[in-house]
Amino acid sequence: MKQWIIHWQWRHSNEPAMPRDGHFIAASEIGTWCYCKKAWHLSHRGYPCSITEERAAGIRHHKAHNRRLRAAHQQQAVARIVMLVCVLILMMLGISRLWIQ
Repeated sequence: MKQWIIHWQWRHSNEPAMPRDGHFIAASEIGTWCYCKKAWHLSHRGYPCSITEERAAGIRHHKAHNRRLRAAHQQQAVARIVMLVCVLILMMLGISRLWIQ
């Protein structure tokens, strides 16, 4: 299928277009679509993927990485709150010493 693509200027493309028959490429399918359009097409036709184990391992890895990132962000937020409380305590101690003198 031939199509025209706008990329700073008009140019002719020989790459297949995304199907327009009501089927959209889901976010989880973009990798397959970009890497190999034929693999994406075959998966939609019901043919099994030969790298199912690798894909499952990649999904597990990314989920674990996401959990670690969330934990790190939570720890960072707690550290900021603790630092703010420490600064406020130091300021209150300094103000109280000024009043005592």
